[in-house]
Amino acid sequence: MPPQTAERPLAAIACQFVCFTFISANDVILKIIVADLPSWQIMAIRSGFGILMLLPFVVVQTVRGSGTIVTRRPLAHLMRACLSAVSIVCYFEALRELDLPVATAILFVTPFFVVALSGIVLREPVTANRWIAVVIGFVGAVIIIRPGPAGVSVAALLALLSAATWGAAMVAMRNLGRTEGTLSVLFYFNLFICVIAGAFACPGWQPVPNHLIATIALVAVIQLIAQFFMMTAFRFASASVVAPVQYSQLLWSVAAGWFVFSVMPGPHVVAGAAIIVASGLYLILSERRAA
Repeated sequence: MPPQTAERPLAAIACQFVCFTFISANDVILKIIVADLPSWQIMAIRSGFGILMLLPFVVVQTVRGSGTIVTRRPLAHLMRACLSAVSIVCYFEALRELDLPVATAILFVTPFFVVALSGIVLREPVTANRWIAVVIGFVGAVIIIRPGPAGVSVAALLALLSAATWGAAMVAMRNLGRTEGTLSVLFYFNLFICVIAGAFACPGWQPVPNHLIATIALVAVIQLIAQFFMMTAFRFASASVVAPVQYSQLLWSVAAGWFVFSVMPGPHVVAGAAIIVASGLYLILSERRAA
């Protein structure tokens, strides 16, 4: 069992910021390759590469006899992987139709689920300041989405489902982090995702060109780095502190949409992003005063 870490909210916020910087890079690459391969197949290959990259660390830990990947909670790992699998495939499908900044903005309802579930499932205290940061950030996201009279598209609904299941997966990660080591969490996540995604991908498996294999391998490296920083963030602070930092991802998504996909952000995107930045600054300042 990993040692209990004292609450360090500012360190957690910094780690989560780094995490979502890498996730944003991951999303840019995925936005490009989802046009060429099925979502389940991308997930299976990416997780397979993740397992291969983790195996040397698993072997070293096994030889040392530390037992850091031995788990008594396989069902908890499986549950987190199932939630993550649904979230990831829904997001991949949403990316086929939505511009990257819009898809990212819809995901910003995730902190609502995290804050609510962290109080209910993990019984962590959720302060008024944390709720305020989440609400302010969500208002900025709604300004960016601009739901119209025609309602919300199927792609937007898929992004919303992705946000809900991702929020539940983040809470599950925080719960696992209380008893499981970082290597254990990373290894079982990639193992179960590979099995789940592989099962769905097998019936319609397509040949993969060498350049896409290399690209997915790069995505796997980025994913592992992001997962490491996310795990570290959740060890330093409660889920309701860490979750609102996800709003910083929008800044990277807008920049990527502009420079990579030639999608110019409109005034509503700029206004929404400014509000989201304000929510993040409010969270950091409030936590600094409470520290």
